[in-house]
Amino acid sequence: MANKYSAEDILGFLDHASEHGLMPTTTAQSLAVAARNVFGILSDDERADLNRLDLNAVIKRFNNRRAKDFNPSSLKEYGRRVHRAIDLYTQWSLDPANFSAKTRATNTARRKERGANLEGDLRPIAEVEPSEPAGSNQRGSYQSAFPIRPGTVVTLSNVPSDLTATEAERLAQFVKMLVIT
Repeated sequence: MANKYSAEDILGFLDHASEHGLMPTTTAQSLAVAARNVFGILSDDERADLNRLDLNAVIKRFNNRRAKDFNPSSLKEYGRRVHRAIDLYTQWSLDPANFSAKTRATNTARRKERGANLEGDLRPIAEVEPSEPAGSNQRGSYQSAFPIRPGTVVTLSNVPSDLTATEAERLAQFVKMLVIT
């Protein structure tokens, strides 16, 4: 039987992976945002031992509960990211000394080393991981990006991982104040 792991184990791993360069910070943060959202629908008992849960059923519960908050492609992406976060955590926990997270950025570098782009069989891929704003990786906080319309993504930085409903409402009121009519 596989080892027990909790939602906090997964999120802690993603923080560790980001802080220690095991994967690009933006990759770890995007996985953590998805995991935090999906795991947010779970009870404390369920969060304590994710291994005993059917992950696909959890993602379906999340999709049903939060369908009004996200578009269908975002719901699918959150599911994919949660699966990836758990897969990466499992790989790391089984063999931390040989852990390596494959990302689009590392795969692109390998293709270039092999000369695949010169053969014309692959389209060039732009750098995937944008640089991070100064001070946005504070301990106990995360960064989240939210698409508000085609071609426009708003990034929130230093969002406390223990953000309360009252604080979220204050933030929402502040954003509403920015509207130009």
